[in-house]
Amino acid sequence: MTTEQIIVIKVGTDVLKNILAFSIIARQIAELKKMGYGVILVSSGGVTAGSDCLSFIGGNPEQYHKCILASIGASSLLEHWGKALMLDRLVPAQCYFTYGNLRFKGEKESIRSRLRLLAFDPFAVPLVNENDIVSGVEIEKMKKGLGDNDRLARIVSCLVGAKAIAFVTVRGGVYNANPDTTPSATLIPTIQAKIRRSRAMQYIGSSANGTGGMVSKVHEASLCVRKGIIAGIIGVHDILDFFTKRDVGTRVVV
Repeated sequence: MTTEQIIVIKVGTDVLKNILAFSIIARQIAELKKMGYGVILVSSGGVTAGSDCLSFIGGNPEQYHKCILASIGASSLLEHWGKALMLDRLVPAQCYFTYGNLRFKGEKESIRSRLRLLAFDPFAVPLVNENDIVSGVEIEKMKKGLGDNDRLARIVSCLVGAKAIAFVTVRGGVYNANPDTTPSATLIPTIQAKIRRSRAMQYIGSSANGTGGMVSKVHEASLCVRKGIIAGIIGVHDILDFFTKRDVGTRVVV
């Protein structure tokens, strides 16, 4: 990869359960922007953040729909990213939209052009998520174990013509067995984009706090690769290395 290219970083809910992850990721984003890359951040974690906020003030998160929890947690999630990015003189630019917006040519072009503009801004980092209170498509997919913004990250990558996308996970890649139940499981460095969803199921199930799980990430990464986008499933410390072509995590190949 060379500079002057857009890259997309998708961060899952499980990763952000560790508060230090925000600053670890923000520092790598800052380095990538200094190198000339345009960076777009797709972040999950709104539902969990909303649940935590409600629990802290004595509320019961189980009484709220996930789309409401996501809207409650949006400000907290934005604050965490804001504090982390500010350490490197960056600020998050909140970019929330619905899949419905992408059906209208004018709105789609507006989203595309502004995301591309923000990606290369010297001070701003576009923070993308679905406007759950309006649409809730990702919320519904979460219930089926298919979402957690993995699909949204893929759509954004295709929309802006990204060169590469990284799905950041706690495990840091795909393993030859479920590492939760098989201590001897080893990391798979590359995986074919044509892999079937049924076969991917053997690796791992859903995330502990999110719902996309590795199957969703492998599927969406595979679709990206078929569109000519470099894709990988990596760990929180691997972002800079992945985009500078070092061997980390699991790279999805044609």
